[in-house]
Amino acid sequence: MAILKTYYPLPKFPPISLSGTQCRLQCLHCKGLYLKGMAPAVTPEDLRQVGRTLRKNGALGVLLSGGSDKHGEMLNLRSLLDSIRKMKEETRLIINIHPGLADEGIAQNLAVDFVSLEIPSDDTITNIFGLKATTEDYLETYKHLRDAGANVVPHVCVYEGDEHELLQGIHTPNDGPNLAPTPPEVIVVIVFSPTKNTPLAQKPPPSPEAVRHVIHKICEMFPSTEISLGCMRPRERNIREAIEIAALEAGVSRMEIPSQKTLQYAKSHGYEIVAFDACCALPRIYESLAIKE
Repeated sequence: MAILKTYYPLPKFPPISLSGTQCRLQCLHCKGLYLKGMAPAVTPEDLRQVGRTLRKNGALGVLLSGGSDKHGEMLNLRSLLDSIRKMKEETRLIINIHPGLADEGIAQNLAVDFVSLEIPSDDTITNIFGLKATTEDYLETYKHLRDAGANVVPHVCVYEGDEHELLQGIHTPNDGPNLAPTPPEVIVVIVFSPTKNTPLAQKPPPSPEAVRHVIHKICEMFPSTEISLGCMRPRERNIREAIEIAALEAGVSRMEIPSQKTLQYAKSHGYEIVAFDACCALPRIYESLAIKE
């Protein structure tokens, strides 16, 4: 029987912004609006206190996110590296992080359990992020993180329908020339969603067929990797369910907060549904801790 893993981050796996509501990059698709829904933790003591409070209230893990500087690096991350380590030691929370671009120094000092790293196209980086960087810079971050031993979960955002090609550059630097690369355990596919009060609010989302195509190709490229449909995707009812069902038919085995119609569709097609109190990039090693009661 096929299994569909479903993920519900709140309340046990909430997001924390290491920059509060600040973002110097101000990407066109977000403009920092999503930071407002995260718990702020800008100082070392703030971060550790938030971690202690969450743990006391029954949290299992956290997502560390935040705004970026003009170079694509997460604001305050360098100054909070030691505090992240101490929070991990004190609370034993499972920690996921969206670091943005990261050099070897950051990668070597990230005391987290896994890393969510978007791999964007050159066009997205230039015209949406407004960043002087390239896809190769993000692949270099992937390399730094893997070299440091991190469990990296690549994220690809569907805009046009050919974004699977970005993952051609995913590799494992330590494998050497005579060994096959080790694929990532999980790849997350997210879908561009027009957001109110941003410059891209009127841009139409990609079609379900574009999403299906990208996921199908990723499944072909990484047959041993679990593919997830992530939380960032259109939620309007007229397209949400179509995207979710297209993703399921294309081969995803994970989905964050699926609609009831999608769950009914999956059950009617023989899927067993297993729910987790976590984000959908969760490594398999932690699944037994996160099964939803």
